[in-house]
Amino acid sequence: MGAWGYKNFENDTAADWFAELEESPDKELVIPYLTKILDEDDFIDDEESFITLAILEALSGRLKLISTDYILPQLESVDTILLAQMVIKASKKILFFKEHSEVRELWEESDEYHQWFNYQVSLIMKLNNFYSNYNFVDEENNDPEIEEEWTKYIKTNFS
Repeated sequence: MGAWGYKNFENDTAADWFAELEESPDKELVIPYLTKILDEDDFIDDEESFITLAILEALSGRLKLISTDYILPQLESVDTILLAQMVIKASKKILFFKEHSEVRELWEESDEYHQWFNYQVSLIMKLNNFYSNYNFVDEENNDPEIEEEWTKYIKTNFS
């Protein structure tokens, strides 16, 4: 898998992607990965997943929701609220997609699966809570099956 830890920049794919983004901050290094996951009906590839979850962590760092060395740079003509909405939806899909989520399946085979999964949930919750304080959470166009699984997981583990 090329990962040495459960956090989102503890893998080669995310580290290489971020180095490229730092060199040349461009929305074309961000938006297409999120869109690909959001549009996928059958198979979520591990590369897009690693990068999407890296975007989740780096955006959380930029908003000072977590402490990280990976801070998402400002991207020209990208609305941060829209970006947050996209990354929340895409990250939930990686975790709860009923079809094939390659990165999730790789982690399920790992001893650190629960740490990885809960880390993603905590990042999603922090980002979601940050924006819900300002009524910027987009509840429309959410996949009802994924939202149902998300809600069930949150109620079971955080109530």
